[in-house]
Parts: sequence; C-alpha cells; structure tokens
Amino acid sequence: MAMQTLLSSGTSFVSGAFVNVNFSASASMIAGISPVYSNCISLLQFAIPPLPVASVDRAVLRLFVMYKTGIEPTPVVVNRITSAFDMATVTYNAMLTFAATGSTVNVNISDVMRYVEIDVTALVNQWLDGTYPNYGMALTIPSGITEVQFGTKAISAVYEPKLVVEYSAAPAMLAGIQAQLQGSPGALIADNANVVFDTILASQSAGISYNAGTGEFTISEPGNYYISWWVVTDGSAGPVNMVFSIMMDASPVVLGNSPIVTGQVKGDALITVAAAPAVVRLVNQTGANVVFANTPVQANITIFSV
Repeated sequence: MAMQTLLSSGTSFVSGAFVNVNFSASASMIAGISPVYSNCISLLQFAIPPLPVASVDRAVLRLFVMYKTGIEPTPVVVNRITSAFDMATVTYNAMLTFAATGSTVNVNISDVMRYVEIDVTALVNQWLDGTYPNYGMALTIPSGITEVQFGTKAISAVYEPKLVVEYSAAPAMLAGIQAQLQGSPGALIADNANVVFDTILASQSAGISYNAGTGEFTISEPGNYYISWWVVTDGSAGPVNMVFSIMMDASPVVLGNSPIVTGQVKGDALITVAAAPAVVRLVNQTGANVVFANTPVQANITIFSV
C-alpha cells in the first residue's frame, strides 16, 4: 500500500461580517457562526499530483482544530466547490457555489489543539475519474450555533490542512524480449563473434528489436535496461577460461567468465541507454573458438526495461 500526504495549495475563509475582505493570509480559517465574523465558510484546495492508479483506496482530510465554541459536538460538513475561484481574492460577496459531499466529522471540545480526520475518499475519486473538476472544498457548520477554527497554510506546515491518500501500488510492468539459441548443438562460435540466437520466446516491447542474421538487439528508446544471459559450452581451442561479454555498440559492458571449459557461463548487466538507438550483443571474447554444448538449448538472453 502506497501513501502520499499532500499539503494544501491554498486556504482561506469568507465572513458575513466582512463581506469584501479576503482572509487567505489568516493563521486560522473559521467555519460556522462567529460573534466577530458572523457566518463563515472555510475554503481549502489541494493539487493532486499524477498517481499510478485510477482511484485511491482511501483519502483522509486532516484538519488541525485551533478553537471551538460550545461544549456539545459540532458537526462540520465537507462540501465540493463547484466553480473556479482565486483563493487570494475570494470574499463573501463573491460567494462560491458548492454541494455537500456526505463527508462530515463531529468536532469535540477535546479535539482542540489536535487533528481531526474526515474520510473524503468518494470526493477524491470523483476528481480523479473526471466526474467533477477539482475546485477545492468548503467547510460549513449547518447547526448555525457554534464556530470552529482550523489551522491554515499561512501558519505553518505543521498545522495546515493535509490530504492523505492511500492506494494499492500498481505492479511494475516489464516490457522486453527473450531469445534462445536452440539449433547449434556441438557447433563452433568463433572468437569475437556474436551469439546468434535463432528462437524468439517472447517479444513484448516495441522499443527492442532483434536481427536474427547478426545476433544484434537494437534498443530504440532511452532508459535503463536489465540483461540476463547464459551460454552452455563444451570446450575451446586452447584457453582454459570461457569468456563472453555483453557489448553495447562497440564497448564491452559486463564480462561473464568461467574457469570450467565445459558447462554454463552466465552473467547479467544493468545498462543505461542515454542516446537511442543502441545496439546490444553477446560476444565470445574467450580468445579462441568455443564449442557449444550438445544440449537442446545452447544459449539464452533476456532484455527488459526497468
């Protein structure tokens, strides 16, 4: 489960007593009926970054309660703002339109100087799937009796509103190619020659192509790639070490070698293709001809993007 905590991108409130005043610089935002500010509505916005999922499993609005009147619980309603506005200029006279979401919380006197949490999963998913545009939230108190003051962006990140989203991380999708050499049991591969794979087992990336005549893989998209390979040998024309190398363009990347002339030589490599296209090949660098083993599969290679 992945989680992101988003700080508000803007906070304010509008006041029925100061109908032309913008309060976006205030250290608190008021909702409800205040003896000084009259009828008040708290406003807040969050910029939700691109997520790797279409919907979240849970979204919670966290509000720091700075002050509350009355000893009875005060119901606070989260409303969806239905039109665009500028947090830096909004006033009571330029009243916003909004609609209740069904997300509420009862703020108690014991919650003062603490955070309260409101489940806003449905609203956030409606923003993510395009049902409604994300214009922000308005906090109202329908009782018309008490007021609650919440921390704002102007005071500090410790007390400002936060939106916590949780989602099941999407599995990493691997796109690549796998090839084998199956038709050369007991055959020779010359020194400095490419292993020419003759069978494509899987090809799941348009960015990786293979030339069956030369044994060359062409990577046409920049990025990071992982390569895993093995070759089964049955002797050489002299050296006692079997050496094969992944080459990218004309440069060796990673050597794989074995002191056993009969058996499996294997290796892997993590490469970065900064400028595409790049040509990758597996090359015999033993210093002599090598005999492939008399087995059903003589070599295997897998390349995929990371």
